[in-house]
Amino acid sequence: MSGITRYLMIGEESEFGVEAQTYAETLDPESVDIDNAGDDKLIYEGMSGVDRIVALGQYSTEGSITLPVDDKATAWFWKWALGGYTVTGDQTNGYTHTFFPKRGALMPSFSAKVGKDIFEHIFLGNVIESIELSIENEWASMTVNTLGMKDKKGVLADQVNFTEGKVFTAPLVTLDKNGTDMSTQVNTLTLTVETGANVEDSMGFASRFPKKAFQGSMVVELELELAFDNLNELMDFWGGDMEPSSEVLRYFSYTLHLGENYDIIFPKMIYTVSSQPVEGRDHITQTVTARALYDNVQQEGPIIVSITNDKPNYGATTD
Repeated sequence: MSGITRYLMIGEESEFGVEAQTYAETLDPESVDIDNAGDDKLIYEGMSGVDRIVALGQYSTEGSITLPVDDKATAWFWKWALGGYTVTGDQTNGYTHTFFPKRGALMPSFSAKVGKDIFEHIFLGNVIESIELSIENEWASMTVNTLGMKDKKGVLADQVNFTEGKVFTAPLVTLDKNGTDMSTQVNTLTLTVETGANVEDSMGFASRFPKKAFQGSMVVELELELAFDNLNELMDFWGGDMEPSSEVLRYFSYTLHLGENYDIIFPKMIYTVSSQPVEGRDHITQTVTARALYDNVQQEGPIIVSITNDKPNYGATTD
């Protein structure tokens, strides 16, 4: 036996809520906080003023997974959040995996096994509600927020072999705006991708558990804390050089590079918030929020994730 009793295994489901036949990766996350979504018992509150009658209610799961961003295992989360996937390349030159939004009625789902010292907790029908990628001055960290169908008990794995991907820290990250490196301006960065996933609407008739997960509206935003030694971002927020424009919107593109083989591309963006508070004698920083948009000309976006590694595929392509 490996002696390791805390782990996370993930595997793609072919059908919502049906346990994955293969668990593709084993991860060592910072935390896994997935549990039942709330009160699953119905208490009838009659005019007697005492609780007497109880029945089974709806049951689902929700929670989060927090872990360092790596160039192998975490790619699955992009596939399940965005829905679109293609792969090119070969064993000699490496495989380039591209993940992109693919609109449809339903969300893809995955199974998760969590080692909890004394038993293996299995979660079925997990879908991604949002991904938050945060980069400050240490690790590049990813938090995956999930909704799910149900959980069950399993037996701890005898052998635990963690996926060994390349991890990233802030010094390995750069940011381009319109193709020009602006990394020296960036203090912190947070990317949030909301999928609008919904399992609640499929609960009720014929089952106390969700029967499917609906896809919702995708929202992609970047919040950056930047140095304030030029007016470039303020001008782009205003749309004018002297004051807010009444006519002009300034669009731009961002590309976030994690190392040399992991790119997150935003083909079309616009600033929605800009602030430069002055606090005593501290140096001034500016905070901007950028909303990613679908580019009608290039017909892509609002986000594209490209990862090159030695892994041949992440299941079936979905182009």
